Amino acid sequence: MVDFKEVKECLEEIKNRYNSDEKVRKKLAKFNDSIQMKFLDTERKVLILINKDEGIEIKDNTGDDTARVKIDFAGEYIMIDLFNKELGAVKAYSDGKIKIVEGNIRSLMKLRSLMF
Repeated sequence: MVDFKEVKECLEEIKNRYNSDEKVRKKLAKFNDSIQMKFLDTERKVLILINKDEGIEIKDNTGDDTARVKIDFAGEYIMIDLFNKELGAVKAYSDGKIKIVEGNIRSLMKLRSLMF
């Protein structure tokens, strides 16, 4: 098991999951929205562009106010803990460590296999 230490490693893993896992791509076959993640402790923004089952692009240190899905993380450590399985996504959400600013919980559930 990989021990993630930086958000950059987590972002690479998101890309790897999309590119190597047929189930993930199938789940996202109709998903064509941009996802903005913001880390409140550093104000870092990450933009994930999913083009259905045709490709994914991740732009670090880039935001988009028009993103259809916006997720705030209390801190970068939250994403790292999620990827290291030290924290569950539902627990992080219910504890307010992850907040859906825009979009809906259905979108987040669809992205769960890609991101967490």
